[in-house]
Amino acid sequence: MKCAGRTETGLRSQNEDRYLILDTETVHAVAVSDGMGGHRAGETASATAVETLSKALCADAGSWEAALSNAFKQANTAVHTLAQSDDSMYGMGCTLVAAIYDETHFVAANVGDSRLYHFDGTSLKRITHDHSFVAELMRRGIITEEEAKTHPRRNLITRAIGTESRVASDIFPCEWKRGDMLLLCSDGLCGVISDAETAAYLRNSVDLDATCASLISRALQLGSRDNITVVIVANDGGNA
Repeated sequence: MKCAGRTETGLRSQNEDRYLILDTETVHAVAVSDGMGGHRAGETASATAVETLSKALCADAGSWEAALSNAFKQANTAVHTLAQSDDSMYGMGCTLVAAIYDETHFVAANVGDSRLYHFDGTSLKRITHDHSFVAELMRRGIITEEEAKTHPRRNLITRAIGTESRVASDIFPCEWKRGDMLLLCSDGLCGVISDAETAAYLRNSVDLDATCASLISRALQLGSRDNITVVIVANDGGNA
């Protein structure tokens, strides 16, 4: 398996995004987290979530679904406990999207509106479901996807790591094959670039790190005002 990741502060004063590429003898996983909160609190939330997730996955030899669910619970507890212990961090939280994989299967999980996509060489399919105000309006048929991109409450998420003592993560077991890719990103990317254009970048990808950089550059060109983080995993058919 080949992996690459990049994060860009963009027009923000600080970068509250974090990403993880975990490659050990026992677990192969990737993750992206987008922080929120007061001064530096979002940065602390995302860093804490990713670090806790990594440690939990390395220590868990159970099924991937159970391991991810447990890791998300531990991440939530870690961020929530820290937020409760320091007034300057009260109310902080973050999104979290992650996947464990081998050469034939992957299991994804998410809380919030950071996303995971599966690219099969031709088309791009969003695997995760956003936990956001506009996503709920779309599910009810009240607004369209295009209207969601400019909705005044498009940045309001309805589920986050750390804002409550407990949180439920969505789990998605999937299959993939040689030549496929996984794309994980924060909303600084997917909030501005269409799925069709993202698929074109992946379809023409020769170097994963360069593709991450190109996607970030395109998001900035299209006016993204948020931190932007991209992680790509390419299935080359080898042992993960």
